[in-house]
Amino acid sequence: MHLLNPLYLAVFIIQATNACNPTRRDIEGSDTFVIGNDGPAPAATLGFAINHIGLVTTRLDEMKAFYREVLGMRLLFDAHITPEYTVTYLGYSQGGRNGTGFQSGAELAAGKNNLWGLLELQQFNVSDDRLIASTERTNTFGHVGLVVPDTLKAEEWFRSKDVNILKSVTEPLKDYTGPVPNAFGLGEFAGLHLAAKKALIDAQGLIGLDRFLMIADPDGNLIEIQQQDA
Repeated sequence: MHLLNPLYLAVFIIQATNACNPTRRDIEGSDTFVIGNDGPAPAATLGFAINHIGLVTTRLDEMKAFYREVLGMRLLFDAHITPEYTVTYLGYSQGGRNGTGFQSGAELAAGKNNLWGLLELQQFNVSDDRLIASTERTNTFGHVGLVVPDTLKAEEWFRSKDVNILKSVTEPLKDYTGPVPNAFGLGEFAGLHLAAKKALIDAQGLIGLDRFLMIADPDGNLIEIQQQDA
C-alpha cells in the first residue's frame, strides 16, 4: 500500500482530475490541445453512438472473471453460437456508468442496443492462433479507457486482487520500451528515434499521462484509467 502525504494527496487529486481534459486546463496560447470546431454532424448520422468494443480471446473464462470481479462489469449474456464459438457481452449498470442502482443481467440485456461502453468478448475455442496483445506487439488496438472516482483507491483495489499493474498512478512513464510504450505505438517496434521518444516522455505531463494508472487484463490488453471530473 502506498502512503501519501495529505497535502500531496490533495494536490494530486486536483491534477489528476485535470488529466487529458483540455476544458479543465489553461490552454490559452498553447498548441498542445487544438479544440474541435466541427459544425453539426451529417443529418444521416443522427442518433449514432459507440455501443461496444470487441476483444478476441482464447481465455474467455479468465477474461469474464477479470472484467466482472475486478472491474465490476455485469454479464448481459453469453451467446453460444456453435459449440466452438461464443460471444459474450458485459457492461456497467446505469446506462454504462456504474451507479448504485442494481440492474439484473436480464434488464441490461433488454436494453443492450441503448447502452454505451459495452465490452464484447469473442472466442473460437479451437483456434490454433496465438493472440498477441498490443502490450506485447504494437498493433491497431491501443487500450481500453476507464474512468474511476478515485484512481489511488482503484490502484489499492487492483493490488489487492493481484492485478498486473503496468504503471502506478504516482509514477510517470520512464521507459521507451515495454508494455505501455508498445500499446501506445512508441515501443521497440517503432524503431529507435530516441530524441522523439525522449521528447514525448518529457512532455507526458501536458496531457496528464504521468498520472494515469495502467493495468493489463488476462490477455495483456492495456487498460488506461483516469480520474473522473470532480
